[in-house]
Amino acid sequence: MKKIAVLLCWFLLLASGGGLSCQVPVFRFALERWPADRFQLLVTSRGPLEEGLQQEIDSLLQAVAEEGNEINMDLEQVDMDKLSEVERISHPALDHAGEGASLILMPPESWTAEDPVWVGEATVDNLGRLLDSPLRQRCGDVLVKGASAVWVLVECGDPDKDRAAREMLVAGVKEASETLELPEGVIRREDLNKDFANIDPDNILRSDVPLQISFVTETVSRDDPAEALFLPMLVGAEMLALNEPLIVPVFGRGRTFGALPGSQSSVEGIVGASGYLCGACSCQVKEGNPGYDLLIKRNWDALLDIEEITPDSEIIQRALDVVTFEPAGADVSGNNEAAGRRPPFLIWIASGGFVLMAGLGYLRFRHSSAA
Repeated sequence: MKKIAVLLCWFLLLASGGGLSCQVPVFRFALERWPADRFQLLVTSRGPLEEGLQQEIDSLLQAVAEEGNEINMDLEQVDMDKLSEVERISHPALDHAGEGASLILMPPESWTAEDPVWVGEATVDNLGRLLDSPLRQRCGDVLVKGASAVWVLVECGDPDKDRAAREMLVAGVKEASETLELPEGVIRREDLNKDFANIDPDNILRSDVPLQISFVTETVSRDDPAEALFLPMLVGAEMLALNEPLIVPVFGRGRTFGALPGSQSSVEGIVGASGYLCGACSCQVKEGNPGYDLLIKRNWDALLDIEEITPDSEIIQRALDVVTFEPAGADVSGNNEAAGRRPPFLIWIASGGFVLMAGLGYLRFRHSSAA
């Protein structure tokens, strides 16, 4: 089912378009204005934890409790021996706890999934690899500097399949970089001046990060031990079980549409998905856009030096005569069609052909896999 959901997600984003919208590109809107959804990490044990691990947990508990913490996760430590039966039953995630100390990473509510992202032995090493990894660091480093997206190739170990997928990814990213353009009407903070008229504050960038179309590619092996705990989160265990290279974009603050097998990907698909990311953000409500968030250890607001745009903002006060704010009481949440927010059922209708193509593509892929 997850394969079908990912395919539908890809085709839904390719089908979306048109309508009134904020002119800030999706990738930049996601970076500046969509806080990453929060995971929940349960640390379970029967009795006290080993001293070194407890010290790490104590430090992490303090870190996640701080305002503006650098990781999108909540942490709870549970001593199973101290729980009543009623307390244990009321916390379904505890069903996954092992006999020894365990780490149980539960996904954000937005995933609408009941199963853990990862379950394993509670050790200092596993805790470190669960919270961070080299690939996540590299993705975060370029995204915070303004990259439109990081296209990740997860190799399967078959040289021919991996090479074909790599060549297709490079070709798709190259074509996207050469043909896509940024929407007109985006206002960089340093450019706001009296020459503009009737400025919509939604079109003003919230940071000084350079605005440009820029894609980065990354390659990771399925067998990379440093990414063993991150890959199930990035693409899903079901996808990892396929003997296929996987292609997956990461954008914003660590958001993705999910992975597609190399055999189901194409240059046109990569360009189309990149075009969605570089197009105007037609639906400013995060939940109205395809994708799901990943666990990435990074204090985005601090690194980006985000400035909220309000009537009292210094940047607005310098140009009050050319800035147009919504009147008091107006719906500025992006939940109406005038603001470019299309009702979900219209998106489904508009994308009906793509949904059919996705379903047929999946069935063909499943048949070929079984053979």
